[in-house]
Amino acid sequence: MKKAPLVMLLLLAACVSYVHRQQEVQDAMQHYDQLIKKMDADSIALLYTADGDLGGIAQGRDSIRRFLSSFKNVRVLEVTSTTDSLAMTGDTAFQSGHYKQSGVMNEKDTFHVSGGYHAQWVWIKKEEGWRIKKMSTQPDTHQNN
Repeated sequence: MKKAPLVMLLLLAACVSYVHRQQEVQDAMQHYDQLIKKMDADSIALLYTADGDLGGIAQGRDSIRRFLSSFKNVRVLEVTSTTDSLAMTGDTAFQSGHYKQSGVMNEKDTFHVSGGYHAQWVWIKKEEGWRIKKMSTQPDTHQNN
């Protein structure tokens, strides 16, 4: 009979879901920024869910990979993002903020872009990580090139 409370405690502990921290999503976004700087289309695509949406331009990992691979003439020199808001509900996170990127196109033309972004992240248990379900960006209306 003394084993029953112990068994119940173990069962209860097994049913408790993991509570995600906002820092996990922040870290995932920093990783995304690093991959953007490298222009690693394969790894960026894998940060999306299988049916992920990149700004309505590309849906699904293969489409995202093909879209990003088309920027062979672009070298990103710097990328930063800041988070203005981050709301979490269970295994879903909604993040909004601002980004800045600078780089070189065709090995001669520099660019500087900035704007806002919105991302919906989901925790994929079997992949043990946060993945982007949807990411959209809105460039600032005044760009310095």
